[in-house]
Amino acid sequence: MAAPDDPRALYSLAIINIRQGRLEDAATQLEQVVRIDPTLIAAHHNLGYVQQRLGRWAEAAAAYGQAVTGDPNAAASRLNLAIALAATGRIGEAVDHYRVVAADPARRADALSRLALLAPGQVTNKECDDLGHLARATDVGEDARIGLLFALGAVLDARAASDAAFEAYARGNHLKRQALARSGADPAIVDRQNDRAAKFIRTRLNTDFFAQQWTPNASTAAPIFIVGFPRSGSTLIEQVLASHPRAQGMGESPALTDVLTDRFPYAAAPSGAGHFRDLAEAYLAAQKARGWDGRSRLVDKTLENYLHIGVIALMFPRAVILHSLREPADTGFACFRQLFVTGNETLYDLAQIGDEYRRYRGIMTHWDAALPGSVTAVEHEALVADPAGRIRWLVTEVCDLSWDPACLRFDQLARGVTTASAAQVRRPIFKTSLGRWRPYAHHLAPLLDALGPFAANEA
Repeated sequence: MAAPDDPRALYSLAIINIRQGRLEDAATQLEQVVRIDPTLIAAHHNLGYVQQRLGRWAEAAAAYGQAVTGDPNAAASRLNLAIALAATGRIGEAVDHYRVVAADPARRADALSRLALLAPGQVTNKECDDLGHLARATDVGEDARIGLLFALGAVLDARAASDAAFEAYARGNHLKRQALARSGADPAIVDRQNDRAAKFIRTRLNTDFFAQQWTPNASTAAPIFIVGFPRSGSTLIEQVLASHPRAQGMGESPALTDVLTDRFPYAAAPSGAGHFRDLAEAYLAAQKARGWDGRSRLVDKTLENYLHIGVIALMFPRAVILHSLREPADTGFACFRQLFVTGNETLYDLAQIGDEYRRYRGIMTHWDAALPGSVTAVEHEALVADPAGRIRWLVTEVCDLSWDPACLRFDQLARGVTTASAAQVRRPIFKTSLGRWRPYAHHLAPLLDALGPFAANEA
């Protein structure tokens, strides 16, 4: 057995645990290592990595900060420090660290892209010019070029240079679609898969199905699910609810999808009368493994769970299901401006975004008919117009939580936010998100045409 005061042995065990996915054990060992020998820069860095993987962003920032203090030239640690700081709302500090990393020509493209996507309004003229030059450079790889184009678009958009911004976004989306097609995630194939899933839901999970499957053996837990289309204002909803002392925001995760894979009603036959209760217990266990405390109201912001609303209703009859809704053209154009970390393969083309949006709204209409009253729409525009009134309504009437004024101070909540809205939710509610598509309307005919009836009131 390794000596408990031997940092080398403990460090080696921690690395083994990281490689084998035992992150909690690795965190405990690395914390002990840096207590024994605070000069081990690699141990601080790896502790930051583990805490980041566990979603403990404040702890990750502290560990990466120690690594940078010990070695100011540790560029990888500094870059990850900036990411962790941004997740915890320390935007200004993150920008400063990105600028330090950007001084290294080998890392300038990545650091400038991240800076611009986080805080486009803080990008200098020189940095904006460099984004453009780097996006055109022949020695820049495809992934870096795509990131640079989306970043350049964000900066130009913040400067109201809409035509130039749209050109950058369009080039970035085109390259991203090409890259996806080569990677095996061809948007055309994903589109067909999504269409098959929608048809399955409409034909299989209908009113008759729910009449047959409804069971008293389901869980009595009452998690809160936020579903909808990307870039619809869902992070704001989660941040408001997570500000309540009796609720815990869990962000996005594959927990529900993983539990349902190869299980009835999607595949195998049910395992017995308690099938949906068993699924519920498996889901809650998965969320506990991700850090849910088991007592607070769990808030799951995995938007694509709109596909699983029927099964959620069977697993958790007392669940609250919130449908995040934003003006369709604003939603669609926001997707076109977004370089997603993963997934969302069909959201890099204006017409395909509109098609995907119509399909999703068709599924939501199906749930309204098959499970009337099971979903509550939360409209972004209404929330922005009357934040005090709509937040109180959301917290007390919809989610059945006691009123707590902390929900009005959601922008001050110290929790990690890693979605594209990380900077926005650190500010009080603002109205500049409304009608963002209108200066670009002359470019958006493919989106508006594909939205069909959902664009009818947006001319």
